[in-house]
Amino acid sequence: MWLRMATRDDLPALVVLGREMHGSSTYASMDFDVDILKSTLTALMDKSQFVVVAEDTNREICGAMVGAIAPSWFGRDTVANDLALFVTRDARGSSAAVRLMKAFVQWALMAGARQIRPGVTTGDERAERLYERMGFARCGASFVMEGV
Repeated sequence: MWLRMATRDDLPALVVLGREMHGSSTYASMDFDVDILKSTLTALMDKSQFVVVAEDTNREICGAMVGAIAPSWFGRDTVANDLALFVTRDARGSSAAVRLMKAFVQWALMAGARQIRPGVTTGDERAERLYERMGFARCGASFVMEGV
């Protein structure tokens, strides 16, 4: 298992991962636009934000994590938030998710983040347990209202 910063050449594979993540999440009822996803990922790459892929032993992308760091809305301290963490079904149970999360934490700390705030809005309780095992404390909840 290898991790590396994503490049524009990875966009087709990232779209496949994004579509799979979207379809299996609580966001599945919402629009999925390939061009918007590519634009978002490219902008994050251009701003040196966290867009990292995991590759299996065949050098095929089997997971990715996307995150960003920015000042809090109320002060100068920065907060690192994840935007997406997804591992393909075949790679689940491997070290991919843990390694991606550890890399995100290291990146956030090196970038000076005062807090690191991953979230789970996809309904995947395994992700919640992973974060807790990694030392994160639960600090809230996420809610949704459809049809708005």
